[in-house]
Amino acid sequence: MGALQQLHAEDTAEGQKALRDELVARATALVPQLRAGGTYSDANRRLPEESVTALHEAGLFRIRTPKRFGGLEADLRTYHDVVAEIGRGCGSAAWVAFISNATVWIACHLGEQAVEDIFSGNPDARFIGLFAPLGTATKVEGGYKVNGKWPFASGSLHADWALLSLPLPQEDGTFEQGVVVMPMNDLTVEDTWFFAGMRGTGSNTVIASDVFVPTHRTAPLSRLLASNEVGQSDKASFREAFAANAVIMLGAPVIGLARAALELTLDRVNAGNKRISYSSYADLRKSPAMQVTIAEAASMVEMASASLERWCDEISDGGRAGEPLSFMRRAQMRVDLGRATQMARQAVNKLLDVQGASAFADDNPLQRVWRDIEFATRHGLLSPEVPLEILARGLFGDFEPLSPLV
Repeated sequence: MGALQQLHAEDTAEGQKALRDELVARATALVPQLRAGGTYSDANRRLPEESVTALHEAGLFRIRTPKRFGGLEADLRTYHDVVAEIGRGCGSAAWVAFISNATVWIACHLGEQAVEDIFSGNPDARFIGLFAPLGTATKVEGGYKVNGKWPFASGSLHADWALLSLPLPQEDGTFEQGVVVMPMNDLTVEDTWFFAGMRGTGSNTVIASDVFVPTHRTAPLSRLLASNEVGQSDKASFREAFAANAVIMLGAPVIGLARAALELTLDRVNAGNKRISYSSYADLRKSPAMQVTIAEAASMVEMASASLERWCDEISDGGRAGEPLSFMRRAQMRVDLGRATQMARQAVNKLLDVQGASAFADDNPLQRVWRDIEFATRHGLLSPEVPLEILARGLFGDFEPLSPLV
């Protein structure tokens, strides 16, 4: 990791570009291995250990870890480009990398003692993160006793730490939604992940039974959301607008999956032996209709990618400059994220039309990409409907909150 230490020494746009290029190259080198491991992931409902080890050794779980613990402290755009490239190899691997790196960044907002607990001696600490407030917390001396069950815990089979949401009791007897961070060793993992897409993510249910969490590893959500316009850290990557950052990080695996679908389809078509059944076209490439369909899909993937890259740049640049990201910009980002990921999904469906019924064969990796992107783009934060309402209310001057994550 010595070369990486030199690359991230300068916290500038140029320094981040150099780090980004290196990390993307490392992810690119892993694409064949990750893609080959997809069959195992699908059958066994977990990533191959070889894939997790490869991501670990490439430093791709420490993208957003603070430098002082040996992390890379990369900006949002670097995170996006690297995780999208992982997704070109395997959607499940990209989802696990997204969840871990995104939650690492969120956990770093809890305070110095919590950060020391997590990263001292382990810059590659891996996380699960769940924001549904499903548990309960009881105040005890020095912290809280936590109980609860949280489903959809992506990365549960490979994580060191968990960031979980629940109502935290306040001094006045009321409750406020908050987060707690605890070691995975304090939790039980219940095998509940039986789904059609993202089968390798190990998104099982985690259970806490009277787990003690010290106060310094807890925070009310309002404290985290106070950085929604711009953070107060002296580190650029931790000055990035909080909710915009936490939400847009979902887009990277989707972009990677769409790029994988385009690549897999072009590889098959360019072999020159793909005919159009029940027609005289012995070479699909000679059909104007197929040419247009592939070009439309490629254009949609490019437009979706460009939209998210532009937003990641704006958020990253704002962190470096300490410039606030306004409510209306954050609302527009939520809308654009939903539209971009929907467009990526539509592009994959066009590519399925090109490959035809053979796309759904077990040995065709496109069917796995299709299942993964159909599943991923149904995530609640990628739905475009509520963000459109949020943006409309802003345009009308009515800022009544519909979601805390704006």
